[in-house]
Amino acid sequence: MIDQPTSLDAILRAKEERAWKQKELLSRHPLASLISLTINIPSLIKLSHEAVVVHEIAHQVLLEMIENEGIELLACESKQASTGAESFFTCKADAKTLKALTCKLENSHPLGRLMDIDVLDLTGNILSRSTLGLSKRRCFICEEEAKLCARAQKHTYVELNAHIKHLVEKHAFAHSIALWCERAMQTEVELTPKPGLVDQANSGAHHDMDIHTFYASIRAIKPFVVQWIETAQIDAHEDAKQSFVRLREIGIACEKAMFEATSNVNTHKGMIFCLAVFCGAMGRLKGCDQRFTCKNLQAQMQALCANLVEDDLLHVKPNSAGARFFYETGSSGIRGIAQSGFAIIFEMALPFFQACKEEEGEAVALKRTLLFLMSLLEDSTLWSRGGMAGLEYAKTKAKALLHVKPNAQNLDIHLKALDEDMISKNLSPGGSADLLAMTWLVSKIAVI
Repeated sequence: MIDQPTSLDAILRAKEERAWKQKELLSRHPLASLISLTINIPSLIKLSHEAVVVHEIAHQVLLEMIENEGIELLACESKQASTGAESFFTCKADAKTLKALTCKLENSHPLGRLMDIDVLDLTGNILSRSTLGLSKRRCFICEEEAKLCARAQKHTYVELNAHIKHLVEKHAFAHSIALWCERAMQTEVELTPKPGLVDQANSGAHHDMDIHTFYASIRAIKPFVVQWIETAQIDAHEDAKQSFVRLREIGIACEKAMFEATSNVNTHKGMIFCLAVFCGAMGRLKGCDQRFTCKNLQAQMQALCANLVEDDLLHVKPNSAGARFFYETGSSGIRGIAQSGFAIIFEMALPFFQACKEEEGEAVALKRTLLFLMSLLEDSTLWSRGGMAGLEYAKTKAKALLHVKPNAQNLDIHLKALDEDMISKNLSPGGSADLLAMTWLVSKIAVI
């Protein structure tokens, strides 16, 4: 739904529905005032990535404002649709007081001009800025009156949206990356069908989780992305290994939050490690004012994870699944992948995914890339469930499907058959799923 265009008719319908919702909330709370939040996005892509980031920040800032001012919050609702993101805050407070506070927020917050915050009094009347003797809103590019700029179409959509992207990268970088990480995990779990993995159709070879468990896990992980980014950005010029220690500490706290959210089910432990390294690298690049190229990103990830196999597996003998995998098979698993700077992604999966996407579209490309990763990866999740026989079985099956090259419809038939087969054998390529999400994530952020 994010980054998908909508229609003018849909936007007008959404405006009518918003007015109805405002009326309904005020009728439910007769002596209350209402704050109605939407985001200023001048195009037919109303739910852009940047719009979601700004909405999330604005929603949180408004909640904090209400709490800090000691205002009683009677109800709070929020939703996302292709026509945009919006929130409603029903408050037991004077409407003029709320309008003064929200105007101050629009004027003072670095993203305030992208926030469209209406205040309605108990009769449903929308208070204007002139009610408080305030000047009209200004264009976020040229300082002219915003309505005049819009009416004269002074700035092109390309110019306006480029400026919005610039504002978000400058003032909400960590939150933007957090949304990309959330979208990557959602993209992976919602991809259907997938062999042996949780998707929208079934729980794969897992009996203790379903897609809702994953959604809960993703929500728990997302706040830690901001911590990883900001920590790495602040200490961008220090030794990468020192930075890695701090990233790992945050990762341990993230794991704990994940287990609390999923009732002790391991949905994303491997993904948390991958994200910690990725976000650490992104934060360091941002802090050093370096471009987000694949080359720079891989170099930073490699620096963060230098000597990781030796430090974690050779010099000590920890009792973990990854360690047992290493000592019993000789494969260094995710630590070896990380130490290489995730070469399997940058040098293999990413080019494969991009070539498939250009030819067959993103959905098919994701399914083929999953098979591609399964055919290559020494996946410790497969090994832990089926031993070396199970691992080799999955690799062989994935490789055979890649050679068949069925069309999109037949590909799903083959994937469903492989899903049933792997479920019967209790096999799940969890490591490949994590790297698929990472491949999608890198494809959206890094430039070649």
